[in-house]
Amino acid sequence: MTPEIFRQRYPYGGLISELAAIEHGQFIVRVVVELEGKKLASGLAAAPSVEQAEDQARIRALNLLGSGAIPAPAPAKQTRLDQSPTSTPVVPAKPAPAIAPPTVTAPTTPAPIPSHQNDLPLPSPANIVDQTPQIPLEQPQAIPDATLDLESAGSSTDALDFSEIIARSDVELKRLGWSSEQGRTYLLETYGKRSRQLLSDDELLEFLRYLESQPTPS
Repeated sequence: MTPEIFRQRYPYGGLISELAAIEHGQFIVRVVVELEGKKLASGLAAAPSVEQAEDQARIRALNLLGSGAIPAPAPAKQTRLDQSPTSTPVVPAKPAPAIAPPTVTAPTTPAPIPSHQNDLPLPSPANIVDQTPQIPLEQPQAIPDATLDLESAGSSTDALDFSEIIARSDVELKRLGWSSEQGRTYLLETYGKRSRQLLSDDELLEFLRYLESQPTPS
């Protein structure tokens, strides 16, 4: 699905991009597709520049949205009005009865109100001091520059997609000497899933970081 088709099908939808991490000279960007505050799909990609990673993550999120069974908002139904309204018979009005003229009475003179010479003056309003605290504006935090590691970056031109994360996790599993049963047990205890293919982008990336942080057994 292209961005143009997405705007036509979901006019109230939006694409939210965020920088997830910076690893080995690769900018990892996540793009979330939202509609009326609900998350419909998300995509994760990495590239040497933020723009390339954002474009690839946007394409992946829209492709996931296009492949799912998410219905487009249905147009409002129009109610047909009956073109032949029922005619109401006109009932002739009855003649109004004669109204007697009202009786006019002379107005009564109100009693005089005594004046009070010793009335107390109204107190003047107190000075109101504006005690609204001034909240300083928070300065946006600058994103630290990524340090390029040329020895461990590998092929920096290839994007870090789902299949590459799987391949890198295979290398780490072999380095740690984990068996298939050990990996399956860890996934069940941590994520409640039996296979890496069932993990989301965030869970798969978190699993790879965990394997990379483990020391090589002697």
